Amino acid sequence: MKITLKLAWEKRANLWAEGAKLEAEGAKLRAEGAKLWAEAIIEVKGNIKIEWEWISEKENYRCKLETGEVFEP
Repeated sequence: MKITLKLAWEKRANLWAEGAKLEAEGAKLRAEGAKLWAEAIIEVKGNIKIEWEWISEKENYRCKLETGEVFEP
């Protein structure tokens, strides 16, 4: 079967749509993780301040609690 621009465009659109679904699922999972973390902090430490700090070399965040505790990936 010879590829046409129309066929390639349609396949590209399908792949992009699938990628968007995966990104949405990832965002949902990250939100669930953030909710779990916040609920655990409130249950264990009460309603305290938290600070998020980006760690570029790990491409992730560390969490600092008002108590001085630090959680890193």
